[in-house]
Amino acid sequence: MAGGATSAFQKDLLFAFGGGDPRITIAVLDGAVDRTHECFRGARLIPLHIGPRSQGLDGDTTASGSHVASVIFGQPCSSVEGVAPLCRGLIVPIFADDDRDCSQRELARAIFLAVDQGAHVIHVSGGRFAPSGRLDPVLAEAIEMCDRRNVLIVTAGGNAGCDELVELADAAPVLAVLTLEYYRRRLRLPGPIATKALVIPGSNIVGAACEGDVVRRSCANAAAALVSGLVGLLLSRQVERGAAPDPHGVRGTLLKSAGSRPPYGPPQRCRLLGERAQVQAVVDRMGLGIDRAAIPFPFNLSTSLSG
Repeated sequence: MAGGATSAFQKDLLFAFGGGDPRITIAVLDGAVDRTHECFRGARLIPLHIGPRSQGLDGDTTASGSHVASVIFGQPCSSVEGVAPLCRGLIVPIFADDDRDCSQRELARAIFLAVDQGAHVIHVSGGRFAPSGRLDPVLAEAIEMCDRRNVLIVTAGGNAGCDELVELADAAPVLAVLTLEYYRRRLRLPGPIATKALVIPGSNIVGAACEGDVVRRSCANAAAALVSGLVGLLLSRQVERGAAPDPHGVRGTLLKSAGSRPPYGPPQRCRLLGERAQVQAVVDRMGLGIDRAAIPFPFNLSTSLSG
């Protein structure tokens, strides 16, 4: 069972901006997900597969996939309450059992599949992506399709991230996420990545584990899951107000609204999003009209919110 303090930023996002809308689809590209965990009871999750990969439900990759999915889709009043539990979810395993290896071409196939199944947001967890020194043409085609169809790829940055995706973080279809803790430890010298990526607190994020357990993880994958869920919430509010969902527009507003002050004093600046007030500023800037006092706790579980 999880112990210790829960992520304050995770608690800030829970229930504060609604629970999402099933017309918005978020794909999770990580390990398999243990959908028997009680936090997923009632969640709109659709499992998809890109090839004949082993899908055991007790390995490290399943633990990671389950944690990430629960941070987004965990149902209200369950052991793990997710940020966007009313959104539709696509589960696309790209890592098998305890193997976190994934080629660029396999990643591209997973992105193609997610887009084909209606994804608005694609969460890509970190793993051991085969370094090639260049972008695989098939992955480049998948990213170009996301650009053309207004689909957002949210990817974990840091040591385990897909370098080819992170390097595209200044392009419209990609939003890289770094943890504040990684920023403080590793990025003490000026460099481009922290000015392109969204930096958020990544410690003690509560999520599902194997065999019905609950754990806290401190990692970029969990932080990126929070951001994927937040993007889903903002897109949900757009469609609830009669507008078309605009993932690339949401990405731009998040980056513009993130604070640029360095959190601890070195010369490098970063795009830090770490407080509920900053997220509320994003909502206000987008004209989505969410009154912080208007949404009941946990929130109205109908598929649309009054507001």
